Amino acid sequence: MNILKRLLTVVLFTTFTSFLFAQTIGIKAGYTLSDLLLKEDGESVSDEFDMRSGFHIGPTFEWGIGEGAGIETALLITTKGVKTNESELFEGIAYSSKSKVNLWYLDIPVFGKLYADVNKSRIYGMLGPYFGIGLSGKTKVEEKGGTESFNEEWNIVWGPDEDDDLKRLGLGLAVGGGVEINSFLFEFTAHFALNNISPQTDYDMVARNRSFMFSVGYKFHK
Repeated sequence: MNILKRLLTVVLFTTFTSFLFAQTIGIKAGYTLSDLLLKEDGESVSDEFDMRSGFHIGPTFEWGIGEGAGIETALLITTKGVKTNESELFEGIAYSSKSKVNLWYLDIPVFGKLYADVNKSRIYGMLGPYFGIGLSGKTKVEEKGGTESFNEEWNIVWGPDEDDDLKRLGLGLAVGGGVEINSFLFEFTAHFALNNISPQTDYDMVARNRSFMFSVGYKFHK
């Protein structure tokens, strides 16, 4: 918890300084598709995972660094996770199992942007690193077999220790692009985690987030 408090203090300071010095301030929100890439002993075990629908929202800050180029950062509250849905028929009895991992993150991308003006619109491409801070999470499991059912849910435990569920800090690469029309933005970005967020070392466990964001936004020019 102390680590989280220190991180949030840094985020608040960054937000304040970005607000003061950014040439353009905006807001974006939209739809997120995410999943979790999981490997054990080098083999993928996430083939049965389904992508989870979610959302993202937050302020953006932008600085121009020359004609046709700029830097953008953002503070995005983002929901991520993964879900599974399996069923089978055994000796005439239907069995089903559903699970959902819901994760709340604060994502901080730092994009380099290139622009091109086309008629009355501006198209742009973006590339850069992003940092993710795990805020909270929950896992839900539902199993049914015949007339019996089982339901359980528990909170995600963030930390670097073996008995924790996920590491809190994530690092990745984001790429995307969009179009700006009269200060309105329509944008797509893909986020690919680079670091392993699984604290478990047994079976060489590797877990990485992946998400795709479809956003709309608006720029408030200072």
